[in-house]
Amino acid sequence: MAQTTSGRGFHIGKMIGAVTAAAAMVISMSACGAAEGSKAAASGGNASNSGTLVVNNSLNVITLDPARSFETATISILRGVYQTALKFVDNDLTKPQPEVCSYEISDDNKVVTLTLNGDHYFADGKKVTVDDIVYSYQRVQGIKGNPSFYLDGVTVAKKDDRSLTLTSESPNPAIPYILPSVNLGIVEKSVVEANGGTTDEKDGAEKYLNQHSAGSGPYQLDSVAMDSQITLKENPKFKGKKPGFDAVKFVNVDSTTALTNVKSGTADVALDVNLDEAAQVSKDEAQVLSGPSGNTRFLYFNANPTYGKSAADPNFWMAVRHALNYKKYATVYGGDSKQAFGVVPSAFLGSLKSSEENTYDVAKAKEYLAKSGYDGSEIDFVYASDQDTAAQVAQLFQADMKAIGVNVKLEGKAGTARLDAERSGKSQSGLSMWGADYPDPSDYFVFAPDGTMAQRFGWLTDAGVAEAKVEGGCCISVRRKGGAVCRGCAVRFRR
Repeated sequence: MAQTTSGRGFHIGKMIGAVTAAAAMVISMSACGAAEGSKAAASGGNASNSGTLVVNNSLNVITLDPARSFETATISILRGVYQTALKFVDNDLTKPQPEVCSYEISDDNKVVTLTLNGDHYFADGKKVTVDDIVYSYQRVQGIKGNPSFYLDGVTVAKKDDRSLTLTSESPNPAIPYILPSVNLGIVEKSVVEANGGTTDEKDGAEKYLNQHSAGSGPYQLDSVAMDSQITLKENPKFKGKKPGFDAVKFVNVDSTTALTNVKSGTADVALDVNLDEAAQVSKDEAQVLSGPSGNTRFLYFNANPTYGKSAADPNFWMAVRHALNYKKYATVYGGDSKQAFGVVPSAFLGSLKSSEENTYDVAKAKEYLAKSGYDGSEIDFVYASDQDTAAQVAQLFQADMKAIGVNVKLEGKAGTARLDAERSGKSQSGLSMWGADYPDPSDYFVFAPDGTMAQRFGWLTDAGVAEAKVEGGCCISVRRKGGAVCRGCAVRFRR
Protein backbone atom coordinates (compact mmCIF):
# COMPACT_ATOMS: atom_id res chain seq x y z
CA MET A 1 0.00 0.00 0.00
CA ALA A 2 1.17 3.50 -0.74
CA GLN A 3 1.19 6.33 1.77
CA THR A 4 -2.10 7.77 2.86
CA THR A 5 -3.78 11.12 3.10
CA SER A 6 -5.99 11.92 6.07
CA GLY A 7 -9.06 14.05 5.49
CA ARG A 8 -11.04 16.34 7.77
CA GLY A 9 -14.76 16.57 8.50
CA PHE A 10 -16.40 19.77 7.30
CA HIS A 11 -19.60 21.34 8.52
CA ILE A 12 -21.33 24.69 8.30
CA GLY A 13 -22.59 26.50 11.38
CA LYS A 14 -24.30 29.92 11.37
CA MET A 15 -23.13 31.83 14.40
CA ILE A 16 -23.29 28.79 16.66
CA GLY A 17 -20.91 26.39 18.33
CA ALA A 18 -18.61 23.78 16.93
CA VAL A 19 -19.47 20.60 15.12
CA THR A 20 -16.95 17.79 14.76
CA ALA A 21 -16.86 14.61 12.73
CA ALA A 22 -15.06 12.58 15.36
CA ALA A 23 -17.45 13.19 18.23
CA ALA A 24 -20.77 14.83 17.39
CA MET A 25 -22.46 18.17 17.47
CA VAL A 26 -21.92 19.90 20.76
CA ILE A 27 -25.58 20.53 21.44
CA SER A 28 -25.08 21.51 25.07
CA MET A 29 -23.62 24.93 24.29
CA SER A 30 -25.56 28.14 24.58
CA ALA A 31 -26.85 29.91 21.50
CA CYS A 32 -25.25 32.86 19.79
CA GLY A 33 -27.84 32.82 17.02
CA ALA A 34 -30.67 30.64 15.86
CA ALA A 35 -32.96 29.90 12.96
CA GLU A 36 -35.82 32.19 12.10
CA GLY A 37 -38.94 31.43 14.08
CA SER A 38 -37.15 29.95 17.07
CA LYS A 39 -37.22 31.52 20.55
CA ALA A 40 -33.49 32.14 20.31
CA ALA A 41 -34.00 34.08 17.08
CA ALA A 42 -36.79 36.14 18.65
CA SER A 43 -34.66 36.98 21.69
CA GLY A 44 -31.61 37.79 19.61
CA GLY A 45 -29.95 34.52 20.62
CA ASN A 46 -28.91 35.88 24.02
CA ALA A 47 -30.80 33.41 26.18
CA SER A 48 -28.78 30.70 27.85
CA ASN A 49 -31.54 28.17 27.21
CA SER A 50 -33.97 29.04 24.46
CA GLY A 51 -35.45 28.05 21.17
CA THR A 52 -34.95 25.15 18.82
CA LEU A 53 -31.65 24.41 17.13
CA VAL A 54 -32.42 23.44 13.53
CA VAL A 55 -29.93 21.03 11.96
CA ASN A 56 -30.03 20.13 8.27
CA ASN A 57 -28.46 16.83 7.28
CA SER A 58 -29.00 13.79 5.11
CA LEU A 59 -30.85 11.48 7.49
CA ASN A 60 -29.76 8.03 6.45
CA VAL A 61 -31.33 6.53 9.56
CA ILE A 62 -32.14 2.84 9.75
CA THR A 63 -32.45 2.47 13.51
CA LEU A 64 -32.10 4.59 16.68
CA ASP A 65 -31.33 1.59 18.87
CA PRO A 66 -27.76 2.28 20.07
CA ALA A 67 -27.00 -1.44 20.15
CA ARG A 68 -27.82 -1.72 16.45
CA SER A 69 -27.21 1.66 14.81
CA PHE A 70 -24.13 1.98 12.61
CA GLU A 71 -24.93 4.99 10.41
CA THR A 72 -23.06 8.30 10.56
CA ALA A 73 -26.27 10.34 10.58
CA THR A 74 -27.31 8.90 13.94
CA ILE A 75 -24.15 9.84 15.84
CA SER A 76 -25.22 13.38 16.75
CA ILE A 77 -28.70 12.17 17.70
CA LEU A 78 -27.57 9.30 19.88
CA ARG A 79 -24.84 11.44 21.46
CA GLY A 80 -27.48 13.86 22.65
CA VAL A 81 -29.73 11.14 24.06
CA TYR A 82 -27.39 8.57 25.59
CA GLN A 83 -24.44 9.10 27.90
CA THR A 84 -21.43 6.81 27.76
CA ALA A 85 -19.07 5.65 30.48
CA LEU A 86 -16.21 7.63 28.93
CA LYS A 87 -16.02 10.43 26.39
CA PHE A 88 -13.56 12.50 24.37
CA VAL A 89 -13.22 16.19 25.17
CA ASP A 90 -12.30 19.07 22.83
CA ASN A 91 -11.51 16.77 19.89
CA ASP A 92 -8.64 15.19 21.82
CA LEU A 93 -8.91 11.57 20.68
CA THR A 94 -5.75 10.52 22.48
CA LYS A 95 -7.17 10.57 26.01
CA PRO A 96 -10.59 9.23 27.08
CA GLN A 97 -12.22 11.24 29.87
CA PRO A 98 -14.90 10.31 32.43
CA GLU A 99 -18.55 10.92 31.59
CA VAL A 100 -20.60 8.57 33.77
CA CYS A 101 -17.62 6.63 35.08
CA SER A 102 -13.94 6.94 35.88
CA TYR A 103 -11.72 4.05 34.82
CA GLU A 104 -8.61 2.07 35.62
CA ILE A 105 -6.89 -0.52 33.47
CA SER A 106 -4.79 -3.37 34.86
CA ASP A 107 -1.06 -3.59 34.23
CA ASP A 108 -1.61 -6.55 31.89
CA ASN A 109 -4.22 -4.54 29.90
CA LYS A 110 -6.82 -7.25 30.38
CA VAL A 111 -9.17 -5.72 32.96
CA VAL A 112 -10.84 -2.32 32.78
CA THR A 113 -12.65 -1.28 35.96
CA LEU A 114 -15.38 1.36 35.61
CA THR A 115 -16.58 3.23 38.69
CA LEU A 116 -19.58 5.55 38.80
CA ASN A 117 -18.29 9.10 39.27
CA GLY A 118 -21.49 10.53 40.75
CA ASP A 119 -25.23 10.53 40.27
CA HIS A 120 -26.67 10.53 36.76
CA TYR A 121 -30.37 10.37 35.93
CA PHE A 122 -32.59 8.94 33.22
CA ALA A 123 -35.48 11.05 31.93
CA ASP A 124 -37.92 9.33 34.30
CA GLY A 125 -35.83 10.41 37.29
CA LYS A 126 -34.25 7.05 38.10
CA LYS A 127 -30.53 6.95 38.78
CA VAL A 128 -28.09 5.31 36.39
CA THR A 129 -26.80 2.16 38.09
CA VAL A 130 -24.05 -0.35 37.51
CA ASP A 131 -26.77 -2.84 36.56
CA ASP A 132 -27.87 -0.49 33.74
CA ILE A 133 -24.33 -0.28 32.37
CA VAL A 134 -23.73 -4.04 32.57
CA TYR A 135 -27.07 -4.67 30.86
CA SER A 136 -26.32 -2.12 28.12
CA TYR A 137 -22.98 -3.74 27.27
CA GLN A 138 -24.29 -7.30 27.45
CA ARG A 139 -27.18 -6.32 25.21
CA VAL A 140 -24.76 -4.97 22.58
CA GLN A 141 -22.87 -8.25 22.75
CA GLY A 142 -25.92 -10.51 22.71
CA ILE A 143 -27.85 -8.86 19.90
CA LYS A 144 -24.89 -9.49 17.59
CA GLY A 145 -25.64 -6.41 15.51
CA ASN A 146 -23.06 -4.35 13.63
CA PRO A 147 -21.58 -2.76 16.79
CA SER A 148 -21.19 -6.03 18.73
CA PHE A 149 -17.55 -6.42 17.69
CA TYR A 150 -16.62 -3.55 20.01
CA LEU A 151 -16.79 -5.95 22.95
CA ASP A 152 -15.65 -9.16 21.26
CA GLY A 153 -13.83 -11.38 23.71
CA VAL A 154 -14.83 -9.21 26.68
CA THR A 155 -16.66 -10.43 29.79
CA VAL A 156 -18.78 -7.72 31.41
CA ALA A 157 -19.52 -8.25 35.13
CA LYS A 158 -20.81 -6.26 38.08
CA LYS A 159 -18.18 -5.83 40.78
CA ASP A 160 -20.28 -3.95 43.35
CA ASP A 161 -22.95 -1.26 43.46
CA ARG A 162 -20.48 1.38 42.25
CA SER A 163 -18.27 -0.47 39.78
CA LEU A 164 -18.06 -3.10 37.04
CA THR A 165 -15.28 -4.87 35.17
CA LEU A 166 -14.60 -5.56 31.51
CA THR A 167 -12.23 -8.50 31.27
CA SER A 168 -10.58 -9.34 27.93
CA GLU A 169 -9.41 -12.76 26.87
CA SER A 170 -6.16 -11.17 25.70
CA PRO A 171 -4.56 -7.77 26.42
CA ASN A 172 -6.74 -5.01 25.01
CA PRO A 173 -5.57 -1.46 25.83
CA ALA A 174 -8.06 -0.14 23.24
CA ILE A 175 -11.12 -0.64 25.47
CA PRO A 176 -11.05 2.89 26.98
CA TYR A 177 -10.96 4.27 23.43
CA ILE A 178 -13.93 2.11 22.42
CA LEU A 179 -16.19 2.99 25.36
CA PRO A 180 -17.01 6.55 24.11
CA SER A 181 -18.80 5.03 21.11
CA VAL A 182 -22.47 6.01 20.93
CA ASN A 183 -23.23 2.32 20.39
CA LEU A 184 -22.17 1.76 23.98
CA GLY A 185 -24.60 4.37 25.22
CA ILE A 186 -26.16 3.48 28.57
CA VAL A 187 -29.82 2.46 28.42
CA GLU A 188 -32.27 2.15 31.31
CA LYS A 189 -32.52 -1.58 31.91
CA SER A 190 -36.05 -1.62 33.38
CA VAL A 191 -37.52 0.43 30.51
CA VAL A 192 -35.82 -1.58 27.77
CA GLU A 193 -36.77 -4.92 29.35
CA ALA A 194 -40.37 -3.76 29.73
CA ASN A 195 -40.42 -3.18 25.99
CA GLY A 196 -39.01 -6.50 24.86
CA GLY A 197 -35.33 -5.97 25.55
CA THR A 198 -33.03 -8.95 26.19
CA THR A 199 -29.31 -9.64 26.07
CA ASP A 200 -29.53 -12.13 23.22
CA GLU A 201 -30.69 -12.27 19.62
CA LYS A 202 -34.33 -12.54 20.73
CA ASP A 203 -34.23 -8.86 21.76
CA GLY A 204 -37.37 -7.04 20.65
CA ALA A 205 -36.82 -3.51 21.99
CA GLU A 206 -35.72 -1.94 18.71
CA LYS A 207 -39.23 -0.88 17.71
CA TYR A 208 -39.66 0.95 21.03
CA LEU A 209 -36.21 2.57 20.90
CA ASN A 210 -36.85 3.84 17.38
CA GLN A 211 -39.55 6.12 18.80
CA HIS A 212 -38.67 6.51 22.49
CA SER A 213 -35.36 7.08 24.24
CA ALA A 214 -34.12 5.34 27.36
CA GLY A 215 -30.99 7.35 28.08
CA SER A 216 -29.52 9.84 30.55
CA GLY A 217 -28.19 12.39 28.05
CA PRO A 218 -29.16 16.09 27.91
CA TYR A 219 -31.97 15.30 25.46
CA GLN A 220 -34.58 12.65 24.79
CA LEU A 221 -36.47 11.71 21.64
CA ASP A 222 -39.57 13.82 21.11
CA SER A 223 -40.80 12.91 17.60
CA VAL A 224 -39.33 10.60 14.99
CA ALA A 225 -39.96 10.33 11.26
CA MET A 226 -36.75 8.63 10.20
CA ASP A 227 -36.86 9.65 6.56
CA SER A 228 -37.78 13.29 7.17
CA GLN A 229 -37.38 14.78 10.64
CA ILE A 230 -36.22 13.81 14.13
CA THR A 231 -36.73 16.15 17.09
CA LEU A 232 -35.09 15.99 20.51
CA LYS A 233 -36.47 17.66 23.62
CA GLU A 234 -34.66 18.50 26.82
CA ASN A 235 -34.18 15.83 29.48
CA PRO A 236 -35.33 17.65 32.63
CA LYS A 237 -33.49 15.18 34.86
CA PHE A 238 -30.12 15.51 33.14
CA LYS A 239 -27.32 15.84 35.66
CA GLY A 240 -24.84 18.12 33.96
CA LYS A 241 -24.47 21.46 32.21
CA LYS A 242 -27.88 22.63 31.08
CA PRO A 243 -28.22 22.24 27.30
CA GLY A 244 -28.23 25.41 25.22
CA PHE A 245 -31.58 24.78 23.52
CA ASP A 246 -35.02 23.60 24.48
CA ALA A 247 -35.02 21.29 21.48
CA VAL A 248 -32.93 20.15 18.54
CA LYS A 249 -34.63 19.44 15.21
CA PHE A 250 -32.82 17.31 12.60
CA VAL A 251 -34.30 17.83 9.14
CA ASN A 252 -33.53 15.58 6.17
CA VAL A 253 -32.24 17.65 3.25
CA ASP A 254 -29.39 17.35 0.76
CA SER A 255 -26.19 19.30 1.38
CA THR A 256 -26.89 21.99 -1.25
CA THR A 257 -30.32 22.75 0.22
CA ALA A 258 -28.85 22.65 3.73
CA LEU A 259 -26.32 25.32 2.81
CA THR A 260 -29.04 27.49 1.26
CA ASN A 261 -31.13 27.13 4.41
CA VAL A 262 -28.26 28.20 6.65
CA LYS A 263 -27.62 31.25 4.49
CA SER A 264 -31.30 32.22 4.55
CA GLY A 265 -31.64 31.68 8.29
CA THR A 266 -34.14 28.81 8.16
CA ALA A 267 -31.52 26.44 9.61
CA ASP A 268 -28.76 26.90 12.17
CA VAL A 269 -26.45 24.08 11.17
CA ALA A 270 -25.72 22.24 7.95
CA LEU A 271 -23.79 19.01 8.30
CA ASP A 272 -21.59 17.39 5.64
CA VAL A 273 -21.52 20.25 3.18
CA ASN A 274 -19.01 19.38 0.47
CA LEU A 275 -15.73 21.25 0.25
CA ASP A 276 -16.48 23.10 -2.98
CA GLU A 277 -19.69 24.51 -1.56
CA ALA A 278 -18.08 25.35 1.77
CA ALA A 279 -15.37 27.33 -0.02
CA GLN A 280 -18.05 29.60 -1.49
CA VAL A 281 -19.42 30.62 1.91
CA SER A 282 -18.44 34.09 3.11
CA LYS A 283 -17.74 34.89 6.75
CA ASP A 284 -20.82 37.09 6.81
CA GLU A 285 -23.06 34.22 5.68
CA ALA A 286 -21.91 31.42 7.96
CA GLN A 287 -19.00 30.02 9.88
CA VAL A 288 -17.24 26.97 8.49
CA LEU A 289 -16.23 24.56 11.23
CA SER A 290 -14.11 21.45 10.94
CA GLY A 291 -12.73 18.75 13.16
CA PRO A 292 -10.59 15.67 12.72
CA SER A 293 -12.23 12.82 10.87
CA GLY A 294 -11.36 9.19 11.33
CA ASN A 295 -11.06 8.62 7.59
CA THR A 296 -7.86 7.60 5.85
CA ARG A 297 -7.64 7.63 2.06
CA PHE A 298 -4.97 5.36 0.66
CA LEU A 299 -3.64 3.85 -2.54
CA TYR A 300 -3.22 0.08 -2.63
CA PHE A 301 -1.32 -2.36 -4.84
CA ASN A 302 -2.01 -6.07 -4.93
CA ALA A 303 0.88 -8.04 -3.45
CA ASN A 304 -0.31 -11.24 -5.14
CA PRO A 305 1.69 -11.45 -8.42
CA THR A 306 -1.26 -13.18 -10.10
CA TYR A 307 -3.26 -9.97 -9.84
CA GLY A 308 -0.68 -7.34 -8.96
CA LYS A 309 1.67 -8.34 -11.81
CA SER A 310 4.45 -5.75 -12.13
CA ALA A 311 2.86 -3.69 -9.35
CA ALA A 312 3.42 -6.53 -6.86
CA ASP A 313 7.13 -5.73 -6.47
CA PRO A 314 8.12 -3.92 -3.20
CA ASN A 315 10.50 -1.73 -5.19
CA PHE A 316 7.54 -0.61 -7.30
CA TRP A 317 5.69 0.36 -4.11
CA MET A 318 8.67 2.39 -2.95
CA ALA A 319 8.77 4.10 -6.33
CA VAL A 320 5.14 5.11 -5.87
CA ARG A 321 5.78 6.37 -2.34
CA HIS A 322 8.34 8.85 -3.66
CA ALA A 323 6.46 9.69 -6.86
CA LEU A 324 3.42 11.19 -5.14
CA ASN A 325 3.21 14.95 -4.71
CA TYR A 326 1.45 14.68 -1.36
CA LYS A 327 0.63 18.38 -0.95
CA LYS A 328 -1.50 18.30 -4.09
CA TYR A 329 -3.46 15.30 -2.83
CA ALA A 330 -4.13 16.99 0.51
CA THR A 331 -5.39 20.06 -1.36
CA VAL A 332 -8.02 17.95 -3.10
CA TYR A 333 -9.55 17.06 0.28
CA GLY A 334 -9.35 20.70 1.35
CA GLY A 335 -9.18 22.56 4.64
CA ASP A 336 -6.66 21.17 7.09
CA SER A 337 -6.21 17.87 5.29
CA LYS A 338 -2.63 16.71 5.36
CA GLN A 339 -0.37 13.85 4.47
CA ALA A 340 -0.44 10.99 6.93
CA PHE A 341 2.68 8.90 7.32
CA GLY A 342 0.87 5.67 8.10
CA VAL A 343 -2.66 4.29 7.97
CA VAL A 344 -3.48 5.63 11.47
CA PRO A 345 -4.96 9.18 11.18
CA SER A 346 -2.78 11.98 12.51
CA ALA A 347 -5.26 12.86 15.30
CA PHE A 348 -5.10 9.35 16.80
CA LEU A 349 -2.81 7.88 19.39
CA GLY A 350 -0.05 5.93 17.66
CA SER A 351 0.00 7.90 14.41
CA LEU A 352 3.34 8.39 12.68
CA LYS A 353 4.53 11.99 12.58
CA SER A 354 7.07 11.65 9.79
CA SER A 355 8.69 9.13 7.43
CA GLU A 356 11.63 9.45 5.07
CA GLU A 357 10.12 6.66 2.99
CA ASN A 358 7.14 8.84 2.16
CA THR A 359 8.73 11.97 0.75
CA TYR A 360 8.14 13.44 -2.68
CA ASP A 361 11.37 12.74 -4.58
CA VAL A 362 11.04 12.00 -8.30
CA ALA A 363 14.70 11.03 -8.72
CA LYS A 364 14.48 8.48 -5.92
CA ALA A 365 11.19 7.18 -7.34
CA LYS A 366 12.90 6.49 -10.66
CA GLU A 367 15.74 4.65 -8.89
CA TYR A 368 13.29 2.29 -7.19
CA LEU A 369 11.33 1.84 -10.40
CA ALA A 370 14.49 0.69 -12.19
CA LYS A 371 15.10 -1.88 -9.43
CA SER A 372 11.53 -3.18 -9.77
CA GLY A 373 11.98 -4.35 -13.34
CA TYR A 374 8.78 -2.58 -14.41
CA ASP A 375 8.24 -3.52 -18.06
CA GLY A 376 6.14 -0.56 -19.21
CA SER A 377 2.80 -2.39 -19.08
CA GLU A 378 -0.36 -0.58 -18.03
CA ILE A 379 -1.29 -0.53 -14.36
CA ASP A 380 -5.06 -0.78 -13.85
CA PHE A 381 -6.22 1.66 -11.18
CA VAL A 382 -9.76 1.44 -9.76
CA TYR A 383 -11.44 4.47 -8.19
CA ALA A 384 -14.94 5.71 -7.36
CA SER A 385 -16.13 7.50 -10.49
CA ASP A 386 -19.13 8.96 -8.66
CA GLN A 387 -16.95 10.91 -6.21
CA ASP A 388 -15.35 14.14 -7.42
CA THR A 389 -12.45 13.96 -4.98
CA ALA A 390 -11.68 10.37 -5.96
CA ALA A 391 -11.65 11.30 -9.63
CA GLN A 392 -9.27 14.17 -8.94
CA VAL A 393 -6.93 11.96 -6.94
CA ALA A 394 -6.96 9.32 -9.68
CA GLN A 395 -5.94 11.92 -12.25
CA LEU A 396 -3.17 13.25 -10.00
CA PHE A 397 -1.91 9.71 -9.50
CA GLN A 398 -1.93 9.03 -13.22
CA ALA A 399 0.08 12.23 -13.85
CA ASP A 400 2.59 11.53 -11.05
CA MET A 401 3.20 8.03 -12.31
CA LYS A 402 3.60 9.22 -15.90
CA ALA A 403 6.33 11.57 -14.66
CA ILE A 404 8.45 8.57 -13.60
CA GLY A 405 7.59 6.47 -16.66
CA VAL A 406 4.67 4.36 -15.47
CA ASN A 407 1.53 3.97 -17.59
CA VAL A 408 -1.67 4.01 -15.55
CA LYS A 409 -5.08 3.04 -16.91
CA LEU A 410 -7.88 4.61 -14.87
CA GLU A 411 -10.94 2.42 -14.24
CA GLY A 412 -13.75 4.44 -12.72
CA LYS A 413 -16.49 2.37 -11.10
CA ALA A 414 -19.58 3.76 -9.43
CA GLY A 415 -21.17 2.74 -6.15
CA THR A 416 -20.76 -0.81 -4.93
CA ALA A 417 -19.01 -1.85 -8.15
CA ARG A 418 -15.86 -0.12 -6.95
CA LEU A 419 -16.05 -1.74 -3.52
CA ASP A 420 -16.84 -5.16 -4.97
CA ALA A 421 -13.78 -4.91 -7.22
CA GLU A 422 -11.60 -4.18 -4.20
CA ARG A 423 -13.15 -6.88 -2.04
CA SER A 424 -12.65 -9.47 -4.76
CA GLY A 425 -8.93 -9.49 -4.02
CA LYS A 426 -8.23 -9.33 -7.75
CA SER A 427 -7.78 -5.59 -8.36
CA GLN A 428 -4.27 -4.63 -9.42
CA SER A 429 -4.36 -1.24 -7.72
CA GLY A 430 -6.80 1.41 -6.61
CA LEU A 431 -7.92 4.17 -4.28
CA SER A 432 -9.74 3.23 -1.09
CA MET A 433 -10.78 4.61 2.30
CA TRP A 434 -10.87 3.27 5.83
CA GLY A 435 -13.17 4.89 8.38
CA ALA A 436 -12.14 4.31 11.98
CA ASP A 437 -14.45 2.33 14.23
CA TYR A 438 -12.69 3.83 17.26
CA PRO A 439 -9.63 6.07 17.68
CA ASP A 440 -7.05 3.49 18.63
CA PRO A 441 -4.25 1.99 16.49
CA SER A 442 -5.56 -1.52 17.16
CA ASP A 443 -8.42 -0.72 14.76
CA TYR A 444 -5.80 -0.79 12.01
CA PHE A 445 -4.55 -4.32 12.65
CA VAL A 446 -6.81 -5.23 9.74
CA PHE A 447 -4.07 -3.86 7.46
CA ALA A 448 -1.40 -6.17 8.90
CA PRO A 449 -0.55 -9.35 6.96
CA ASP A 450 -3.50 -11.77 6.96
CA GLY A 451 -5.83 -9.04 8.29
CA THR A 452 -9.25 -8.56 6.75
CA MET A 453 -8.19 -5.52 4.71
CA ALA A 454 -4.83 -7.09 3.86
CA GLN A 455 -6.69 -10.08 2.43
CA ARG A 456 -8.08 -7.80 -0.27
CA PHE A 457 -4.59 -6.82 -1.35
CA GLY A 458 -2.88 -10.23 -1.30
CA TRP A 459 -0.86 -9.25 1.77
CA LEU A 460 -0.47 -12.72 3.31
CA THR A 461 2.07 -14.60 5.35
CA ASP A 462 2.85 -18.24 4.54
CA ALA A 463 0.34 -19.22 7.21
CA GLY A 464 -2.20 -16.83 5.71
CA VAL A 465 -1.72 -18.31 2.27
CA ALA A 466 -2.26 -21.78 3.73
CA GLU A 467 -5.54 -20.63 5.30
CA ALA A 468 -6.77 -18.64 2.29
CA LYS A 469 -8.95 -20.36 -0.25
CA VAL A 470 -9.32 -18.63 -3.61
CA GLU A 471 -12.76 -18.93 -5.13
CA GLY A 472 -14.85 -17.15 -7.72
CA GLY A 473 -17.20 -14.24 -7.04
CA CYS A 474 -16.63 -11.20 -4.88
CA CYS A 475 -16.19 -10.66 -1.16
CA ILE A 476 -19.25 -9.35 0.63
CA SER A 477 -18.30 -8.57 4.23
CA VAL A 478 -20.92 -9.10 6.88
CA ARG A 479 -18.63 -7.40 9.38
CA ARG A 480 -15.25 -5.77 9.04
CA LYS A 481 -13.52 -7.58 11.89
CA GLY A 482 -11.60 -10.83 11.86
CA GLY A 483 -13.24 -14.21 11.65
CA ALA A 484 -15.38 -16.05 9.14
CA VAL A 485 -17.18 -12.93 7.97
CA CYS A 486 -17.29 -13.25 4.18
CA ARG A 487 -19.75 -15.13 2.04
CA GLY A 488 -19.32 -16.14 -1.58
CA CYS A 489 -16.01 -14.36 -1.65
CA ALA A 490 -12.82 -14.61 -3.61
CA VAL A 491 -10.74 -14.99 -0.45
CA ARG A 492 -12.07 -16.86 2.53
CA PHE A 493 -10.43 -16.69 5.92
CA ARG A 494 -10.96 -17.48 9.56
CA ARG A 495 -9.78 -16.10 12.85
